[in-house]
Amino acid sequence: MIISAPTDYRKAAKAKLPPFLFHYIDGGSYGEHTLRKNVDDLAALALKQRVLNNMSDLNLSTEIFGEQMALPIALAPVGLTGMYARRGEVQAAKAAENKGLPFIMSTVSVCPIEEVAPAIERPMWFQLYVLKDRGFMKNVLERAKAAGVTTLVFTVDMPVPGARYRDMHSGMSGPNAAARRVFQAMRLPH
Repeated sequence: MIISAPTDYRKAAKAKLPPFLFHYIDGGSYGEHTLRKNVDDLAALALKQRVLNNMSDLNLSTEIFGEQMALPIALAPVGLTGMYARRGEVQAAKAAENKGLPFIMSTVSVCPIEEVAPAIERPMWFQLYVLKDRGFMKNVLERAKAAGVTTLVFTVDMPVPGARYRDMHSGMSGPNAAARRVFQAMRLPH
């Protein structure tokens, strides 16, 4: 497959990944109304084209939380990144660092924070789900501090997680989910 537009990445992922992994990363909660609205709103943004302007001093860098960034964006946390590529969180952290962007490690990463943080030189950010299990919270905060995390990104959607209908159909959850995932992975082992 030739990747010539951003939408081609979605098609390539759908062709390569087992359905449970594709639908986990591609889907949203409930009927996905908010997901569709966000996609539509983003697509409706029109960039104003400016031609014949001097662009020699173009600079999109900025400073956030005392950190210099090449662009005013960060690589957002994605749960289970290590399921999509071998040592996925390490690869993502290195890619973000190579582009001068912060990497936000997910609370539900496959690779441990103790493996990811030493793989990069810039300070790592960490997504922290606010959970009732105070022992878990204390442990993860201690580990993040020991790993040199400089910024916590709080995510507040876990106390009442949304139902992900698509995950029930794809095998990420629901009846016989484990067996369905194994079968899908055997069909698409790469």
